[in-house]
Amino acid sequence: MENKIGIIANEIQKNIALQCENCEISKAEKLNYMMRISAHFNYVLKRHEQGKLQIPSEIIQQLYPIASLLNRNLEYSQIESNLYSVKKLLKDCVAELGNELQIATDGCKSALRPNDSVIRYCQAITSYKEVEWLADKKNTDAFINRGMKTNGHSPIDLMIQQTNQIFEQNQLIPRPIEQFRNLYPQIEFDSFTEQAQQIKNDYNSNVKNRIELEERQKNDEGPYLRITSPNSGKQLEISNLIKFNAATNPNFWKASELSIKLFSREPNSKMPHPLFAQARFKTSSGKEVDIPIGTISMKSMREHNLKPGITLERGKIEFFCGISNSVIDVLKQQTLEYVESVRDSTPEKEKLQLAAAIHDISHTEENKNYSGLKKAGVAFAIFPLVVIGQLDQLQFTQMRVLGTQFNQFADTYFAGEKIPIKFENGINPRDPTKTARWVMVDGKKLGTIDATSPHLLAGYEAVATITSPITTSVIVSSLKNPDNKLQIDNVDKYAFESRQWQGEQANITLVVGQINPRKTPTVFAKIDNQVLGVVNKKSVDFLQEKLTDVGKSIQGFTFYGTLKNARASYADIVIDPNSVKFAKSNKNVCTVLFFETPVDSALQQKTEQVMSNMLKRAVERAVELGYETVQFVDISTNPDNSLVSLGTIETLAAEHKNINVDFIGSASVEDAIGLMKQPSDIVIGIKSAQTIEMIDFLASQGIAIAAYIPQSEGFDRRNLSMPKKTVEVAKSNAREER
Repeated sequence: MENKIGIIANEIQKNIALQCENCEISKAEKLNYMMRISAHFNYVLKRHEQGKLQIPSEIIQQLYPIASLLNRNLEYSQIESNLYSVKKLLKDCVAELGNELQIATDGCKSALRPNDSVIRYCQAITSYKEVEWLADKKNTDAFINRGMKTNGHSPIDLMIQQTNQIFEQNQLIPRPIEQFRNLYPQIEFDSFTEQAQQIKNDYNSNVKNRIELEERQKNDEGPYLRITSPNSGKQLEISNLIKFNAATNPNFWKASELSIKLFSREPNSKMPHPLFAQARFKTSSGKEVDIPIGTISMKSMREHNLKPGITLERGKIEFFCGISNSVIDVLKQQTLEYVESVRDSTPEKEKLQLAAAIHDISHTEENKNYSGLKKAGVAFAIFPLVVIGQLDQLQFTQMRVLGTQFNQFADTYFAGEKIPIKFENGINPRDPTKTARWVMVDGKKLGTIDATSPHLLAGYEAVATITSPITTSVIVSSLKNPDNKLQIDNVDKYAFESRQWQGEQANITLVVGQINPRKTPTVFAKIDNQVLGVVNKKSVDFLQEKLTDVGKSIQGFTFYGTLKNARASYADIVIDPNSVKFAKSNKNVCTVLFFETPVDSALQQKTEQVMSNMLKRAVERAVELGYETVQFVDISTNPDNSLVSLGTIETLAAEHKNINVDFIGSASVEDAIGLMKQPSDIVIGIKSAQTIEMIDFLASQGIAIAAYIPQSEGFDRRNLSMPKKTVEVAKSNAREER
């Protein structure tokens, strides 16, 4: 008999959540919410009148007054009164459900069973709104790959919303295993590589077999059969036999051969198999009938290219018991025994080197299509103490920083200087919808860390040796016209290979080394008759065009120019592990970004008032959350639009003695995002055609934002966990003052 405890308990939770909804929804939402409930109660009563739903008279008497409100204009006091009536009705349903829950709980010691009609009418009454977290709380993705779904105002909804906010800020994101490869930087292990590869293969094979059996146990319940083709000898496994009608026929289990045909089916969570088998049987009257016997196992699907319509005539069959927990336990034990045998047979002095070898091959890219995201815990499983010992000190100290030629140190050549650095999160220059880990020097951007290099967490500081690569190109700028530049390549192969050019001036002579009318000539650049390098082909084309216009030839052309190394595209950094520290972020500072934009003069006064209210609410919210300081940053495209807001902030700073209110200036959107450290930080502003792109960008970064829409007097809210606690007050205040 079905256990109803969970069904009743879930309905009680849903009921109480909806009771909270009646009290907590905003004024603006209450009328539509009331009409929605009224329409639903009309539907419930109609089902009752049709005899499809049994409802006690005392509940019916409470449903009729609310159902009669549909499409009526109600005063606010009437809405409040009727929402209170809905809450009372819901409470009465909880009382009934409480009795049924007790009966269900006592089911093992009593003949009484829950009254299904009570459960059905209580579920019907509350079905005007779904409570998302009730279904999502058992979803394995919740708080693993994403936050939990929520769509209400109950205490649990509010807790989930706050937890979601923290989860999104601190979510663990898978990183390529190559980033963790150099855990043993000083250990020589080449002689152990072959042994390590064998250990890795054996261990992974054991684990893979166990996982496959666990998956089969989950998807293929009960006994299965194996059918062998008399022609090809290929074997198919047919599973879930006990879930199909053929299992009820004793003769099915006695059969030694069957003829089958494959058909497609709609996979579901309980049986994800896309194919099932149908076999031909004879009835007692001798008539042949086709009966489904089971699903084609996922193992057979992987091994053979199976499609609907395939037939197998007179195949020999064998029946096998299903996969039990004891079989899986045996495989687990075998893996443990293998791990212990490797550990015990390895001399103590070799364990570190073997662990290093296993770790290295486990953290190496396997092929060009490999994403880099996998688990690689073989070394830890076999030598846990050795691996833990490596974590006493930071081992991941060598990194490569990319994009240095585009950032604020583009013209700086680093020659191994020790410099304080800091790691920060910022917009990925290659994909603006994603973040990247930036290396900062003196508050300026050096570049982003290469995807295959180790990544220290944002906020960490250290002293690092920074080295730019030896340049292979030099840029020569004409003294007469600095915009005319030539690029000289391969300078590392000629007379000035070790020279670093930092703006020196020299006389450059061009010499054509190869003349082929079908190809661009090879042109050498010389200084004092010594070869500097080869002129870049694009520079040759550019120069030929210029010289042709004035009737000159490249051969022997001489000019005076300034030489500077071409900008390095990357830099290598080596961190001093003893210098690493995590900067203490000021947990008591709340950051609010704001932006304004010109609006129609008819809407100007109202817009300014709403913006002021939002700024006030931002300060009040920071006080409620216990911050000592709230800092405002102007990200308006034109800061001149923000004069009224700046005046409001100045007034707020004077009025509030319980919190510091600071305006720290204007900033670009990208730089301002870097100041947002707390889950409760927010962006507020005015939505218009000029700001919509910025709003979309901020929202794509997962940042909480509330933007007032002057034309509709509404709000565009994105990523807000508790919208009514951020800007709803501002909207309400604006209406009261209107």
